[in-house]
Amino acid sequence: MNYLSIPEARQRGGLRLILCAGTPGVWGEAVKAMFHVKNIPYSAVAMQPGQENPALQEWTAQSSAPAIVTTDDRVLTHWEQFVWLAEQLSERPRLIPDSVTERSTMFGLLREIAGIDGLGWLRRLQSLHASGGPAAAEPLQRLADKYGYSEQAVAAAAAKVGAILALLAKQLHAQSQLGSGYYIGSELSALDLYAAVFIGVMVRPLPAALIPMPDGMRWAFEQAKEGTEQAPDSLFEHCQRIFTQYLHTPLDF
Repeated sequence: MNYLSIPEARQRGGLRLILCAGTPGVWGEAVKAMFHVKNIPYSAVAMQPGQENPALQEWTAQSSAPAIVTTDDRVLTHWEQFVWLAEQLSERPRLIPDSVTERSTMFGLLREIAGIDGLGWLRRLQSLHASGGPAAAEPLQRLADKYGYSEQAVAAAAAKVGAILALLAKQLHAQSQLGSGYYIGSELSALDLYAAVFIGVMVRPLPAALIPMPDGMRWAFEQAKEGTEQAPDSLFEHCQRIFTQYLHTPLDF
C-alpha cells in the first residue's frame, strides 16, 4: 500500500482514507472492501499503530484509524458513517438494502460485528490477553486503554463472542433456506463484507496468501480461541467465498 503522510494528505485533497499502516486493521479493511467493490478512488493515509500520532490528532481531532476526510474536508470516524458514505459515492453495487426490514436487520448485525463490545472489540481484548496483556508492551497498553481492557472484560468476552457468531450463523442458515448465500437478501451487502473481513482476520485467520498479516498478530488471534470453538463451518465458508469472489487479494496494508 502506498501511503501519504499526514502533511501530504492535508495538501492533497479528495477522498482520504486513514488506515493502520502495516497491519490489517479490520475496520479499515472493511472500508477498503466497500470502496473496492464500488470502484471508489481514494488516497490512503498512514496512521502508525500503537503510537500517539500527534499530527493525525491535530488534523482530525482524534488519533485512531480508520477515519475518512471527505472531498469537502469533513472528518468521519464511525463505521456506520463509512457505510452510508460508500453508498452515497457510488450507487452500484448497492450495499444497503432498500427494504426497511432488511436494512434494520443488516445494521443491527453490523453493530454486533463492528460496534462497541461487538465481535471486533471483543476479539481485540482476547488477542491482547493472549499477547501478555497491557503490561507486555507500551503499544498494547494504548490498545488496552482504548478497548477498556480488564480481567473481567476478558473473562466475559468468550460468551459474548460465541453468542455473536451463533447469531450470524443463524442468519446465514435462514438465508440458505431461502436459497441465498448472502446474509441479507439475494445480493452482496455491506454485512457480507464486514463479516468476511472480521472473521477472516480475527476469528479464524485466512492463509497468508490472502492475508499476509504480521506473525505476532496472526499468532494472537489463533491462540485466543475462547468463544470461537463452536462456530459453524458455514461462517468460514462464507468468509472464504467473499474473499475469493469480491475482494482484491492478497490484502495490501
